[in-house]
Amino acid sequence: MELEEATRERALESGSAGTWAGDPDRLSALPDCLLHTIMSFLKARQVVQTCVLGARWRHLWRSAPCLDIDLDEFMTSPVGFEWYSGSDSDSFDLYNDINNKKEKAWEDFQDFAENLMYCCDIALLDSFRLRVRSVPWSYDPKFADRVAGGWLRRAMKYCTPEPPRPCEGLSSNSWHLKRLYLRNVALDNRFTKHVSLVCHSLEDLELKDCRCEIRAITSDSLKNLVLKNCKCYRLSEIKSPTLKSLLIAGGSNTNDGVLVIVVPVIAHLCLDVPLHFARRISVNQMLSLPRC
Repeated sequence: MELEEATRERALESGSAGTWAGDPDRLSALPDCLLHTIMSFLKARQVVQTCVLGARWRHLWRSAPCLDIDLDEFMTSPVGFEWYSGSDSDSFDLYNDINNKKEKAWEDFQDFAENLMYCCDIALLDSFRLRVRSVPWSYDPKFADRVAGGWLRRAMKYCTPEPPRPCEGLSSNSWHLKRLYLRNVALDNRFTKHVSLVCHSLEDLELKDCRCEIRAITSDSLKNLVLKNCKCYRLSEIKSPTLKSLLIAGGSNTNDGVLVIVVPVIAHLCLDVPLHFARRISVNQMLSLPRC
């Protein structure tokens, strides 16, 4: 309700709500499936803002099958930050003003994301994106990615869909989620446990610029797995009987042993990692790549 009321008030002040008198609202006449398809191309903040378009739209965003929560929606690109050197009082004031705006943007993003994940039924989503950009905050940037990781962990722990009909073949705690994309999110070792417990239909998992305390990634449903520029801590196993594409690019790993990859139906494999990513990498127990 807080998201809706705030958005509606801004629209009424600007006179953007509703349609012109006498003009048919052909967009609102489309079926929900098409409107949800349109919403899937929008960021989460824009999706919520559609509630001001008319009565038909007021609650439609709550059942959108795709959700893309992005800190960049709340950020601006202030002029002058890149040339600040701290050499005079004017540039110092500019620096403080920029940092205050960044902290305000983070606070707005945090309020929005927490309310949105509470209002929407995350368990019924087909696709979920959560991106927290790494920016020069006036405080430790690790704070932001851990908060975002907490949102996801609580959602997986407490959000469950309604009990399915017997013909659906899903357990009572199974999410519909098929695609999960995370950027700059801190993930502890319980992440994979929660995923395996509730995301029985997950096919695509992409982690970018994430800090991962994940020791093993196992799944009976994954088809595509991407790890880009992630800081991994003791990642030692990737195992999936259904995985067809695996990409690990950049990043680091504190595992000084063997990274065991068991993917019997793999069709595309790319391991573009530094030499110190693991002492050895074993793929399907047939290929062993020693560290130079």
